[in-house]
Amino acid sequence: MKKTLEFLYSLRNQGSRFGIDRIQSLCEELENPQNQYPSIHVAGTNGKGSVCAMLDNVYRTHGYRVGLFTSPHLLELGERIRVDGKNLSFEKIEQWMNILMPVVKKVSRSGECPTFFELITIIAFLEFKKQQVDIAIVETGLGGRLDSTNVLNSDLSLITSVGYDHCEILGNELDQIAREKAGIIKPGKPVVVGWLEKKALDEVVQAAEIKKAPLYLMEEESGLTLPETNLHGTFQQQNAALALRATELLQPLLPVQKSKVVSALKTVQYPGRWQQISSEPTIILDACHNGQGAKVSEQLWDGLPQGFEVWFAACGKDRARDVLTPLLRRTERVTLFEVDQPRSCTHEELQKVVEGFTGEVSFARDSEISKLCQLLHPQRTLLVTGSIYLIASVFACFQDHRKIPRSGNWQDHW
Repeated sequence: MKKTLEFLYSLRNQGSRFGIDRIQSLCEELENPQNQYPSIHVAGTNGKGSVCAMLDNVYRTHGYRVGLFTSPHLLELGERIRVDGKNLSFEKIEQWMNILMPVVKKVSRSGECPTFFELITIIAFLEFKKQQVDIAIVETGLGGRLDSTNVLNSDLSLITSVGYDHCEILGNELDQIAREKAGIIKPGKPVVVGWLEKKALDEVVQAAEIKKAPLYLMEEESGLTLPETNLHGTFQQQNAALALRATELLQPLLPVQKSKVVSALKTVQYPGRWQQISSEPTIILDACHNGQGAKVSEQLWDGLPQGFEVWFAACGKDRARDVLTPLLRRTERVTLFEVDQPRSCTHEELQKVVEGFTGEVSFARDSEISKLCQLLHPQRTLLVTGSIYLIASVFACFQDHRKIPRSGNWQDHW
């Protein structure tokens, strides 16, 4: 088993490779497990994880057996693959990898070895088949058209938003990025679309027309009242409206009650997204990692007490600039973290981004988080934002502090 796990993580360290040929070969060898249950496929620059969490809670509230595939994870790899709200265990991931290894070797002879994300995706598909889920809710990893999840023949596609992120892969223009997201639209199957800029919307509309997919645009919904949700921000209410519309369209396949849907949207759990983990001091975790996320988060930032402190890390200088620029107008004290990840912005890169900021600037590494948490004044308000890796490190620190049980296995590591 140790060799199997070492192999899996060697793939993780190789990063991503765009394309679906490899996972198509895997799926064919395994008799296409992704086609054995209904599914909802969700893409978008921001909001897709929230919508997936909402849909998961809605259908589980109705007693359906729900498979949920999302990324990335905060603490454990098994968070990415859930059935009925439970993370896939360390032991089951090991078992699936042992089953997959001969298949991986077979398909690798004729081309490249599958990537880490492709193997995690196929494990999700297999687990959902084994568990006989009533519905699988699947979030794209990156883009849509060439994302490994796009082997799904989903019953409904959902595009939450289109903004500038992963431009080195998806393109530098909004219409290019939208074209990639719209790649998840399936022939003849409905697609629900959030509030997009015109350039992006035009691409999605064209893709739906080509595939003769019924198109439902939220901005054209007359008299729309955004539903309430316990997740913070108007943008989360918009995400809730998307989830609600999806359940209405799938009513013939998975009947739901409007009152239960409304109730479920008020009890969604989504760790790391405007999540308060401490009251003395007040500590809020929010994985706002790109410019579009920063724009919608300004409403929440403006609600924080004057003098709040920021801890920030980023993977990519453009991301750092897009989030820090509006954030620094609202704070007087920021600590810039260099996290232990290959793509992490260095202190030198972050220092260039904050040039001209007249407040207090400190520099730290994620290995110092536990000590820095202990030094926080009880009356201080701290916003931890930017990279999901920083969010995860702070979250893990507080779990350890509260003696909350954790697996302690290899999956705790990125």
